[in-house]
Amino acid sequence: MTAYVLHIAGIRLLGLEELPGPALHVLLGFIVAVTVFATLWSRHFRRGPLEWLLGKATKPAELVR
Repeated sequence: MTAYVLHIAGIRLLGLEELPGPALHVLLGFIVAVTVFATLWSRHFRRGPLEWLLGKATKPAELVR
C-alpha cells in the first residue's frame, strides 16, 4: 500500500499527470526507486508505514465477535 501511495504522490509532486503520453524512462525510474526503497525498508522493518498504521487502526476489530 505504501508503494502505491508513493507512486501517486510522486506523480502529483512531479507534475507527471500532465505528460502528453507514457514515458518509459519515468516508469522505469519509479520502478527502480520503489524497489530500492522497499528493499531497504524491509531490511529494517516488518511492514511499511501505511501498512503499520492500517494494522493499528483495525486492531479494535479483533475485539468484536
